[in-house]
Amino acid sequence: MYNNLIVKILIVRLSSIGDIILSTPLIRCLRNKFPDAQIDFILKKEYSELLSRNPYISNLILYDGRVFEFSKRLKSEKYDVIIDIHRNFRSFLLLLFAGTKVLKYKNFALKRFFLVEFGINLYKENIPVSRRYLDTVRPLGVLDDNKGLDFFIDEKVNNKTNISGNCIGFCPVSVWKTKRWSEEYFVKLAGKILETYNHEIMLFGGKNDFQYCENIKNKIGNKAKNLCGLSFQESALLLRKCKYLFTNDTGLMHVAEALKVPVAAFFGPTVKEFGFYPDIKTSYVFSKNLSCKPCSTKGSNICSVADFKCMKNISVEEVFLHCAASL
Repeated sequence: MYNNLIVKILIVRLSSIGDIILSTPLIRCLRNKFPDAQIDFILKKEYSELLSRNPYISNLILYDGRVFEFSKRLKSEKYDVIIDIHRNFRSFLLLLFAGTKVLKYKNFALKRFFLVEFGINLYKENIPVSRRYLDTVRPLGVLDDNKGLDFFIDEKVNNKTNISGNCIGFCPVSVWKTKRWSEEYFVKLAGKILETYNHEIMLFGGKNDFQYCENIKNKIGNKAKNLCGLSFQESALLLRKCKYLFTNDTGLMHVAEALKVPVAAFFGPTVKEFGFYPDIKTSYVFSKNLSCKPCSTKGSNICSVADFKCMKNISVEEVFLHCAASL
């Protein structure tokens, strides 16, 4: 169906942080297969910094929400192949009149539904989302080079935050409350780290997370810095200096892995089958096997059984003991 004469390729992944970072092996491996092709990527403008320095991309197309205007634009580009790894109604509308073959990511929506709603596990194996994205382009003869995730930093980024070389990253935030290891636990963990090591604690998050992280910073003391609200490039520049990142299931977790920063990740309501667990050998996932899991596909704001054991049962002591030797 396809051959090496392909000269124009479009990848569609409009959001969000983690999903875009997880697409980077796909981008790189496409470039390996088609070194002279035009490889474009469409995403929302607010996420453009995630790929702005990616050398494997020819053009970033910044989507602003005007579905039909962009649909016309994409049709006029006459792509040889389009790869839809967003796979929702919006991407369907964007590509409805694209006039070319669309390869669509298999998102296992039905399997997720049965696992969440009925506890029936139809997954035969646990495949990370980044590899599922690559499975989408098997018809093109694209092979996985097994080099993991990418994040390319603009070394000219001007960040005046003064930090030492001995720092530990904390990402205590999440859009969904049930995906947050408790504020109290992060504070206690920081205390244990600071009792033993001469480290600084870097708190990462978005603009809307500033006050939440400021409360944690104040409880930790003057060895903590609140870095919420920095740009993606600035955050990555500082995250790269961290010896370790303790994090909830967030997009920054995948950025850390792309930068080869070891991750200790806290997974509460979701499970490995969904494909978002850290994937490098130096990372570790803390997750409890409970009958109520998974209670949702992406998290929620209220625990469905009102005890929140999936996060409460991940103790500060077990986290510290497991990671202490690496700090």
